[in-house]
Amino acid sequence: MSVGRREFIIATLGSAAAAQLLGCGDDAVEKDSIDLKLFAHGVASGDPLADAVIVWTRVTEPGAPSVAVEWLLSKDPELDSVLKSGLVTTTADTDFTVKVDVTGLEAGTTYYYAFRVGKRRSLAGRTRTMPAVAERARIAFTSCANYQNGYFNVYGAIAKRLDLDLWVHLGDYIYEYKAGEYADPNLAAARSHLPANEAISLQDYRTRYAQYRGDPDLQLLHRQHPLVVVWDDHEFANNAYVDGAQNHDPSEGDWNDRKRAASRAFLEWLPIRVATADPVPKIFRTFKFGSLFDLIMLDTRMIARAKQAGDDDTSVGDPAVWRDPTRQLLGSEQEAWFLNELAISRERGARWRLVGNQVIISQARDPRSPTVMGDPNMTRSILYSDFWDGYQPARDRVFNYLLEGGVQNVVFLTGDIHTSWAFEVSKDPFDPAVYNPAEGRKAFAIELVGPSVTSLALEGTDLETAAPALLPTANPHLKHIEVTRKGYVLVDLSQERMQAEWWYVKQYKVPNDAAEELAKAFTCQQSTATLVATTTASPPKDAPTPAPTPLA
Repeated sequence: MSVGRREFIIATLGSAAAAQLLGCGDDAVEKDSIDLKLFAHGVASGDPLADAVIVWTRVTEPGAPSVAVEWLLSKDPELDSVLKSGLVTTTADTDFTVKVDVTGLEAGTTYYYAFRVGKRRSLAGRTRTMPAVAERARIAFTSCANYQNGYFNVYGAIAKRLDLDLWVHLGDYIYEYKAGEYADPNLAAARSHLPANEAISLQDYRTRYAQYRGDPDLQLLHRQHPLVVVWDDHEFANNAYVDGAQNHDPSEGDWNDRKRAASRAFLEWLPIRVATADPVPKIFRTFKFGSLFDLIMLDTRMIARAKQAGDDDTSVGDPAVWRDPTRQLLGSEQEAWFLNELAISRERGARWRLVGNQVIISQARDPRSPTVMGDPNMTRSILYSDFWDGYQPARDRVFNYLLEGGVQNVVFLTGDIHTSWAFEVSKDPFDPAVYNPAEGRKAFAIELVGPSVTSLALEGTDLETAAPALLPTANPHLKHIEVTRKGYVLVDLSQERMQAEWWYVKQYKVPNDAAEELAKAFTCQQSTATLVATTTASPPKDAPTPAPTPLA
């Protein structure tokens, strides 16, 4: 005898909980209604594997200490034919968020999902599992979205690219600053931070995530594409490291308590497959996209980073500190894991290795320093001690492994710095005997650095016009630099080549304007680590049906 949905729920939950889930009355649910108040923070998916994906939502107006939520998964955008479903209970202990790891899925398949409580249902989201076999992929990566400095039109632009396989966020998904700090005063009425104080406690961080996740462009992007995310510093506090942060004062409480609160809110509010650990979980992990690429995500910020050599955002500190071999960036455990993941990727025959990396790994000399030219040791010439430049032995170990192990087709995807860069990565790009493309001495990897979504960069500073002219002169491996515009990087991969495209929105100070333009593009043939400029955008792929809005 078959058992209907209503009977199954009553048998599973009992009559009281079933009544809450099914709604009042004796009739079976025949039609759901979209409830944007109950599910005011939308839906999201992330961390896709070949056979599993995380789906997420939040019950915004729970009305009870615990809420039974049903999740639904289908290949049909209208969810008329449900393939998988289940029941979960959410409480205040997880801020009424719901996160389900749906397993037993088909590789390379588009799915649609939604959540419901009784007759009230969320909008539907679209997600996709990793393929077993792939000849092409399209990825967009972003970082640095300061709610107070503009609208998330960048997210709206990416959401319109229905053919993407993945959205990668490299950190600074939220900002911890108090209302009005690092903010556009003209947007104070519409975009001021909640809570008004700096985010320090668990409730502070939860409230801040709730505000960001209320943004319509961010919600739309989450509904259309699965996300792979790592944190950077502002999910905690500016210029964070393992034992503190530039923007953490002892008067604000214990740093480990703040880290624990911030990481807990991050795990609650984002569709990430990581278990809670004390005080900070390990978020480094790998995703396999058939034999086309492996995506290796690092934590260069919270798990082991030693304090920066400089005292603030501009000072670079003592060169002896940069070169101290005892200072860690990844930490011994993560570093060993990373190098092993590179080896596994090479041995399994993946064509490309993409590395999600928060801060610039390429050497970056400061052209304003009088010691730059003729200074092979880079004394007092690095731009920023928060980069890998401030942890040179740690970088040397990674670079040596790539060179000695013959690990090719490595592309570092980098955020954090609010500006756009493209590097050919070399062990010593300042020594013509080591790096001279004209004479065949070339790089061994590529680094793509994405712009911010909204965060302030060099606008209005003396470097706004000077940096694009001066930086390439001092850094011959730097092939592109843009220091004010907001956008994202699109990466199009095939077995033969990688193409990177910098797309910028035309406006981010007014809402609902996702108009964009291609500003710069490079191709890199596999096994070359050479960037070749192009003016032609990569063609779109066939796209699955988008998640419908609204879902009746």
